[in-house]
Amino acid sequence: MIEPSRVPNLPSSKQRAGRALIAAAAFWTSSVAGAHAGAFLNAIQSASSASVSTAGQTAVAEDGSTVYYNPAGMSLLERPELLFAAGLAALSHRFDDGGTTDALGNPVRGGKGKNSDVFLVPSMFATLPLSGGFTAGIGIFSPFGQSNTYPDDWVGRYQLQRISLKSVEIDPAIAYRLDDKFAVGAGLDIQYAHLVRQNALDFGSLCFAAISPGACQASGLVPQSADGTLMVATHNWNVGFNLGAIYDLTGSTRIGISYRSTVGHDLSGHAAFQVLANATPLTQGGLFQNTGLTSKITFPFQLNFGLSQVLDQRFTLLADFDVTGWNSIKSQTLHFANPRQPDQQLVLNWKNSVRVAVGGIYHLSDSTDLRAGLSYDQTPLSDEFRSADLPDSDQYMASAGVTQRVDPGFFATIAYSYGYFTPAPTNLSLMGAGTLLGTFHRRLNALSAQGRMVF
Repeated sequence: MIEPSRVPNLPSSKQRAGRALIAAAAFWTSSVAGAHAGAFLNAIQSASSASVSTAGQTAVAEDGSTVYYNPAGMSLLERPELLFAAGLAALSHRFDDGGTTDALGNPVRGGKGKNSDVFLVPSMFATLPLSGGFTAGIGIFSPFGQSNTYPDDWVGRYQLQRISLKSVEIDPAIAYRLDDKFAVGAGLDIQYAHLVRQNALDFGSLCFAAISPGACQASGLVPQSADGTLMVATHNWNVGFNLGAIYDLTGSTRIGISYRSTVGHDLSGHAAFQVLANATPLTQGGLFQNTGLTSKITFPFQLNFGLSQVLDQRFTLLADFDVTGWNSIKSQTLHFANPRQPDQQLVLNWKNSVRVAVGGIYHLSDSTDLRAGLSYDQTPLSDEFRSADLPDSDQYMASAGVTQRVDPGFFATIAYSYGYFTPAPTNLSLMGAGTLLGTFHRRLNALSAQGRMVF
């Protein structure tokens, strides 16, 4: 691998600081969403990690993104550095309808829900060696996110039209090197979460069920022909922690372990109902009124084990085995402040999942490294509880990339990743929203780039 700490004649700190400010100004004007791993976990936080499908990131500690993957790895970075990265991902999905029905059991008219979501996942890391074996660092990134948008008229619109979960985390961290072989690290996870969700409301079917078909037809309220919407938006801040350790077994073999804690969010916000004029009789009694809203979600723990094995002067083998504690998510309930509005619950019953990744770095020359990796990501979902909110399934990913030393203090990395999701069947019934029956098909294409400045 390229060793920047051994390269003399670094550019001036003023030049590199200028680059950093220009990059930052463009960087954080972007939104954060999307997922590069199981469920809504963003496991890819840099182009260097993307290029090897995150293999070995718990142990290799080759740049500032180790703040996320293992804070102990900061102790192996001999000079101050800044790293800016961004991944542009395109997630395509298609739903093959198998007989979706509305709340009255009638077949739903509509499209397949074929669409593509494109989202940007930026990150930034900085590390600074201190005296006495300590190294400080900070990261700003999006650890969790998802974005699913369906056409307004697709067959599953009464269960979901769009959902956006965004998170931003500020992660100050510290590492301490006990000796030449062993280092430990810890950090805080200062985390912001923001959830927006929208689904259609079939006031025609609701009217047929609550009043009578004849009276509803006279008012123009016919099933699937008098749709309104419910849109909710919530947010919250909370804090967790992370720990890590790295041990150098032989000088060419390094192992790492890291743990990121659960972070619970008591989300609060508002719910907005769009009600057609001829459906206002259904609002009598206080239903379908704009109101406050609360909900809870607990982002899972992550336990990661990594290996970095230098086989010869040119090739380094990488591997990771990761466990994600998705069993913290059993359901998602929307509690409306309006006591007349019944709560809306989505049962999830997720289970813990594992992720396995292998990859390698080939040192082509003193200025160029070639990189590649493969990963398997187990879904935490079961077919019984799969919803349109997150139609996740087992994912296989292949990645490749290159790192180029542009000058003695600047390193650029680009990467491409392709993710294949296995077909994801669903047969989910929700009160008032009918039954979604069919199969989701999803693919992921992602481009990642980063700039690393060593001072």
